[in-house]
Amino acid sequence: MKKIAVSIHANENFNPDILKDLKDIDFIHIDVMDGKFLDTLNLNLEIFKVVKENFNIPILAHLMVVDPLNYINAIIDYVYAFLFHFEIDTDITSVIKEVKKHNKKVGLVINPVTKISDVLEYLSLLDIILVLGVNPGWSGQKFIPDTIIKVENLAKYKTKYNFLIDVDGGINPITAKMLVKADILTSASAILNADEPNKVIQKLKVI
Repeated sequence: MKKIAVSIHANENFNPDILKDLKDIDFIHIDVMDGKFLDTLNLNLEIFKVVKENFNIPILAHLMVVDPLNYINAIIDYVYAFLFHFEIDTDITSVIKEVKKHNKKVGLVINPVTKISDVLEYLSLLDIILVLGVNPGWSGQKFIPDTIIKVENLAKYKTKYNFLIDVDGGINPITAKMLVKADILTSASAILNADEPNKVIQKLKVI
């Protein structure tokens, strides 16, 4: 059975009511964007406190920022795992050590253009590898088929290293069927825009 994360943006218009009726969600995945790593700006860090106070569900902080070290301490009390990109300006190992110093889980994010060979040296240090099924940015993009091969190839290293594979972007009951090796499926629009979101969650879980 898959673990399911619902994805939201750290924007100023966030309303926790969009999550209140969801059942059997394993994680709440919050996208933070600094306007530098991507053009989009979503920096309402207050959302982490609001989510933590309203829901007893672990939070995954997806930091689409050039320097994750500028954000970790600000939200450390609310986050279960920090996920940051391979393409950051900061030393990757330094970020991993900083997160682990606080006894939090840490993950590296692989963009569609990022090769698995680029991140092999870090696998022994990571709890999660987040594979993006779309280019980083807004939800609702079309799923990139090469993601399937990337997940299958990445899964070969799980016998040696203890990490979970999370896939985010373009996830719905159809694309999820092709991601057999994934441990976590992260979805925004397929869940939040559905007429019956809890039915979608259950479909994703049992694929």
